[in-house]
Amino acid sequence: MDEIKIPDLGGFQDIEIIEMPVAEGDSVEVDDALLVLETDKATMEIPAPVAGVVNKFSVKVGDKVNEGDVFALMTSSAPSEEVIQENNDDLPIAALEPLQHVTDEIEDKPAKEQSVKEQAVIVPDIGGSTDVSVIEVSVEVGQSIDLEDTIVVLETDKATMELPAPVAGVIQLITTKVGDKVNEGDQIAVIQSNAADEAKELNQSPKDVEEKVKVQSVGADSSIDTQTRPSSTEQGSLKIGESKVSSSVYAGPAVRKLAREFGVSMDDVLKLTGSSGPKGRILQEDIQNYVKRRLSDSESTKGSSGMGIEPIPEVDFSRFGNVRRESLTRIQKISSQHLHRCWVNVPHVTQFDEIDITELEAFRKGVNKEGTYDVKLTLIPFLIKAVQKVLSEMPRFNASLAPEGDAIIVKEYYHIGVAVDTEQGLMVPVVKDVDTKSILNIAADCMQYALQARDGKLRPDALQGSCFSISSLGGIGGTQFTPIVNAPEVAILGVSKASIKPVWIGEQWKPRLILPVALSYDHRVIDGVLAAKFTTRIKQLLEDSRHLLL
Repeated sequence: MDEIKIPDLGGFQDIEIIEMPVAEGDSVEVDDALLVLETDKATMEIPAPVAGVVNKFSVKVGDKVNEGDVFALMTSSAPSEEVIQENNDDLPIAALEPLQHVTDEIEDKPAKEQSVKEQAVIVPDIGGSTDVSVIEVSVEVGQSIDLEDTIVVLETDKATMELPAPVAGVIQLITTKVGDKVNEGDQIAVIQSNAADEAKELNQSPKDVEEKVKVQSVGADSSIDTQTRPSSTEQGSLKIGESKVSSSVYAGPAVRKLAREFGVSMDDVLKLTGSSGPKGRILQEDIQNYVKRRLSDSESTKGSSGMGIEPIPEVDFSRFGNVRRESLTRIQKISSQHLHRCWVNVPHVTQFDEIDITELEAFRKGVNKEGTYDVKLTLIPFLIKAVQKVLSEMPRFNASLAPEGDAIIVKEYYHIGVAVDTEQGLMVPVVKDVDTKSILNIAADCMQYALQARDGKLRPDALQGSCFSISSLGGIGGTQFTPIVNAPEVAILGVSKASIKPVWIGEQWKPRLILPVALSYDHRVIDGVLAAKFTTRIKQLLEDSRHLLL
């Protein structure tokens, strides 16, 4: 009997076994899944290295394993590995990666034939986003592509991104389609590339390139799993508590997180039956459908919006004249849901003030007129720097309310979000580590993010990590507005259009450029006194910008 061990897990340790697809005595083929493991970010299958019969398992669901652990004994139906090694110098090489199992077979072929590789295109790091929608597939099977040509276009809650080809070649297989959800590590396509061409592009030898792509390439005789997730229209109905929990039913990390957000216990999650995932696995759609059903079944929420609030009645507007229906963009839909959630959950209060920016505006225009620097200064970089200075002095504004509501989480970094209006909807790119940057550096970051936002090329990590937000309507107009707190932040500064007003100075009225600002804040964390101190300090810093140097 052969001992079956846990292979290389990519550095992960103490990984939990969440499923055992086969039982003792079962016959399996090469690459059949023996175990399913789950890290904090992904699931992975441990395949059978040989065909044969599973004699005994030394682990069970819930156990934690590490690389090199023996977890099963098998009787192989093929010659032993030692015999193969004696008679064949070319051995199969198995590489296990999260969410994908790829097998490379290095065969004894002529060098020219071996230089042709079929490389799997994998979803790279997408900033921690999960279940990202595929909104465009830019290539077709058989199409020739160049290095960095777009393969697919993805869309997260806040941005779109293009996934480029890692090599030049011919598209052999596309394993995803428009509407699918993908995650980091998922396979989306296979490209037939030429190692000699890659070496020429990278100024390397073909041998070096083959070594570089060996783990990710797919051998000519290897099979590729093209199974995609079922669409939402294929979901099965869910029932709860009607059968005993099956040991083979499990929910991945994203599903567990969604369940926690909805307040669904893990006991209820694991009791869901008829789920729509492969092998009965629970998907996010299953959790959402379960919550919808529970809300619709509750007597207390019948005829309401789910929060005890009567919904706005539907009106047939076509009775009064011609109408047309315009669909919201995905970003607009997500933004509207997020803003509604923030407005309902955060007790808002807004503090108003006016700031004399006459000297600051004269200085800003003078710097731009000189043309000494490569960037054009606007008011926003000064606002960002002033806000960061006040956050360091009043750390309660640089905090978030803990989920339990009994503490605040104070951040020791300073990332400021700036709202940008685009054709797709409102986006909030984040200027990172403001405390370490000059006003010119901040201006350069703002210019870059604004261009990327309007072109739809912002990466997800550019939209994450904000401690405080600024929303400026100064370029459009208006006298005042009340911005909505961008939870889990606890405050947001709204800036309107500056105008000339008479101000009593000494013994006479003088025309001054006055900037109206509005600070909306979460009253659970910030009180009125602290809010007034915040706007007063911002006013002091901007009315004499030399304070920003202190």
